[in-house]
Amino acid sequence: MHRMLRAEAEFVVEGTFRGALYDLGAFPGAIASHRNCDRVRGEIYRLRAPARMLRVLDAYEDKAFRRVKVAVRKADGEASRCWIYLYGRPLNRFPRIASGDFIKRHG
Repeated sequence: MHRMLRAEAEFVVEGTFRGALYDLGAFPGAIASHRNCDRVRGEIYRLRAPARMLRVLDAYEDKAFRRVKVAVRKADGEASRCWIYLYGRPLNRFPRIASGDFIKRHG
């Protein structure tokens, strides 16, 4: 999916949102949090064809994830609202990624 995003979207900046991240194995799962110190790190993209790409992404994420719009803090500190996918199934058997960064979870 990352390759498709590169072709169908423009990378804007890195950002964070208030949430907790879990290692589901091959991919991460994020949930919302009320604690400001809980931050999930990721990338913000601008979709070239938003309606079509959101349908593609919704199908890709399947029923385990739901798309919601949340407040995101960009790397420069600016606030924005972005679509993200939150995990909606039990997390009790998955380890939490304390750094909030799936790519750097083992470092």
